[in-house]
Amino acid sequence: MAYVFAFGEAVVFALLGVVVTLTTLLMAFFRHFAGFAWRLWLWGSIGCVVGNLALLAILSTFLVGIGIAGGPPPHPDLFGYVLSALIFVGPLLVSTLGIALGCWFGWRLARRRNARPSV
Repeated sequence: MAYVFAFGEAVVFALLGVVVTLTTLLMAFFRHFAGFAWRLWLWGSIGCVVGNLALLAILSTFLVGIGIAGGPPPHPDLFGYVLSALIFVGPLLVSTLGIALGCWFGWRLARRRNARPSV
């Protein structure tokens, strides 16, 4: 269920990225921000995908071999609580963190690219 929210977050971010990037390209007043907009959109999307793939790779080792049939559930322990929280809330947090770090990296690249050397 958590991946549904993470997917929704990625879709909303992609649609907003399209709107903002096209706005900066089509309106002359915002054209200066076009380099920032597409870099933030690109690197934020890459961060979201990479973060979710990394989380899925980490969780896949714990989720392999879990079936629906079995005996009584084991007694809860701290590791079980942490793993449950990571499964339920992790995708949304990792997507948000990936987008934020990707946008930060894209902002740094755009700022470095658009920097004007001083005389």
